[in-house]
Amino acid sequence: MNVRKARRGDELGITLLLSDMGYETSVHEVQDRLLPIMNDDLYVTLVVEEKKELLGMLGMHYERSYVANILIARIITMVTAEKYRQQGIGRKLIREAEKLANEKGASTVVLNSGNREERRPAHQFYEACGYLGKSTGFYKSLG
Repeated sequence: MNVRKARRGDELGITLLLSDMGYETSVHEVQDRLLPIMNDDLYVTLVVEEKKELLGMLGMHYERSYVANILIARIITMVTAEKYRQQGIGRKLIREAEKLANEKGASTVVLNSGNREERRPAHQFYEACGYLGKSTGFYKSLG
């Protein structure tokens, strides 16, 4: 298994992974989203590949804090293909994201996860990776 940064040509694999996570989308839509993300140094998209198949992906971006002189890395998307879960793929992605965040100078990595019951296994995974459940997020759709 190889962890690497996503590149052009990964759109189909990423589309399938997002579908596994319950986000139905098209390859064209993923291409449109990835182009600006891949051209922005504040974003990192990682994939786990084996035999030309994408088994997992993680999206992260960097942000400055208003309340402290720190750089924060925020994991905004993470998924492992359903048939490859419980095989260490998510842990590989988290470790690589943490390594890159550290190299970039980030002092903290944060992530959000839904409060739905079906997310409980993900919460247990994040805790096993050393993450602490700390806050509640709120959102409002503007459209």
